Amino acid sequence: MKKSNESTKKFYLIREDVLPESVQKTIKVKNALLKNSNLTIYDAVKEFNLSRSAFYKYKDTIFPIDRLEEQTRNLTLILYVQDEVGMLAFVLNKIAELKGSVLTIHQSLPMKERATITISLNATNIELTLEELMDAIKESPHVDEVEVIGMSM
Repeated sequence: MKKSNESTKKFYLIREDVLPESVQKTIKVKNALLKNSNLTIYDAVKEFNLSRSAFYKYKDTIFPIDRLEEQTRNLTLILYVQDEVGMLAFVLNKIAELKGSVLTIHQSLPMKERATITISLNATNIELTLEELMDAIKESPHVDEVEVIGMSM
């Protein structure tokens, strides 16, 4: 078993609305700097009322998930579904229609007409953001919820 050490970095997926304000502002500053190459860090942090020290503290530690998607497109999703005949086939067809490649599938045994499906997929050829992909799958009949539980990095 691998021993834990302080140099090992852990990554988390976290919703933007629960991030501290300084982290949210850091994301806004980074986006502004990407969009306008003439903008200086000084002017950008001033525009968003963020201290330069806070910007430098967080700038290399926070990345929107869509930016990660540009580099890595292997995802693991969990679907909470109603147990209906043909539902899994419909979801798999939707993923294929979006040009996704399913790597693994695991479906739990239905209990009280409900089940979970874990799907790992390569989404390299999918031209949607992660949120759009999740929404497209959720539109499938009998799919109640879709969540990301992993991304390879």
